[in-house]
Amino acid sequence: MPAQVSHDPPHVPKPDDPYSRVDYRRLIAWPERIRREAPFLLRFLEGAPERSVIDLGCGTGEHCRFLAAERFRVAGLDSSGSMLEKAREEPLPPNLRFVAGDIREAASKLGEAFGAAVCLGNTLVHLTETDDLRQALAAVAAVLRPGGLFLFQILNYERIFSQKLRYLPLNFRPGDDGETIFLRLMEPLEGGRVRFCPSTLVYDPRAEPPLRVVQSRIVNLRGWRLEELRPLLVGAGLEVAAVHGDMEGGPFDPARSQDLVVAARRGSCDTLAQGD
Repeated sequence: MPAQVSHDPPHVPKPDDPYSRVDYRRLIAWPERIRREAPFLLRFLEGAPERSVIDLGCGTGEHCRFLAAERFRVAGLDSSGSMLEKAREEPLPPNLRFVAGDIREAASKLGEAFGAAVCLGNTLVHLTETDDLRQALAAVAAVLRPGGLFLFQILNYERIFSQKLRYLPLNFRPGDDGETIFLRLMEPLEGGRVRFCPSTLVYDPRAEPPLRVVQSRIVNLRGWRLEELRPLLVGAGLEVAAVHGDMEGGPFDPARSQDLVVAARRGSCDTLAQGD
């Protein structure tokens, strides 16, 4: 079937959209990331009751386009208008749509059920209050079909807090006007809070000064840990089935894993492999 343009209403970026100047397509090596994550992601989705997926916090839509190419019915939900604008730049296949909205509004914004939901890239930690996360997980359960799967990925904050880590690895990407550097500083605070400072720099040894700040901001996050997440998932009707330390299905080590990846199911999880 020919590609089509999304008919969802345009979402005009708000002046306070914190992602309006962040070009994640340049900062992340997407082809390499998708190739690395694809085997685990597709293996996980084999257990879904139907071949449909919602990507919660879809950003610029790279995971959505990959899953649509794998013949899933896909919807991407994001609250950032600038991210969705990027996601819609190329024509959309008929089995993909992008929708503006908050995760807590997933069921009402989408108006249909899915066999699986994914939430990748440290998205859930933007929900800083317990009630907000509880509402989001309830919305995830509501948008899933019985037996539907939920997979989310966040940083391993157990490691971050215990080791008092202050930054994530630098990300370097070539650019037309120099080398783009993605710097992510962290300040762990009391009560599981994290003051996060993502910044985009450009390094050009021919310029003076050779290093300039393109964009920098403060984002307040909540460093959710597994022990806090388990009861909230259960309360939403989502049974934890497996816990991994990366998006390749590796084991989770609280002291060493960079990520926390949790697989859950709405209802029985008997058919999912136990990974924790």
